[in-house]
Amino acid sequence: MKEHVLKLMPGQDLVTALDGYCKKHEIEAAYIGTMVGSLAKVAFRKGFERTLFVMDGPFEIVSCVGTLSRQGMHIHASVSDREFKVYGGHIVMGCHVQSTAEIVIIELENHQLSRTKGELTDFKELRIVEASQCKES
Repeated sequence: MKEHVLKLMPGQDLVTALDGYCKKHEIEAAYIGTMVGSLAKVAFRKGFERTLFVMDGPFEIVSCVGTLSRQGMHIHASVSDREFKVYGGHIVMGCHVQSTAEIVIIELENHQLSRTKGELTDFKELRIVEASQCKES
């Protein structure tokens, strides 16, 4: 495993920045180790719905988990507002950093993750390949 540490600045889009980072560093498989920070705006998609739920902040990031690769990602987050109400779900583009976002990404060097149209839904689903199988192909 290999760690990556990054800090996003005000106004940056969280999802776009993570996607760009994975592509720039050619990350084939990773997960979010930890993330703390704040968002000025958050954009969620719930489960299998295509409807977006966008809210203006400020919000604190209280948890964030997900799988990442340069071929796609799947991230869920929870955020809390000024009254400590918590909202969560699948985050999409439109999550804008308020102050900063501190992120640790753990790269899985023996795997390759990709996303392809799933058999169960219209959404892209995770495809996992071990690195040894990638080299044989």
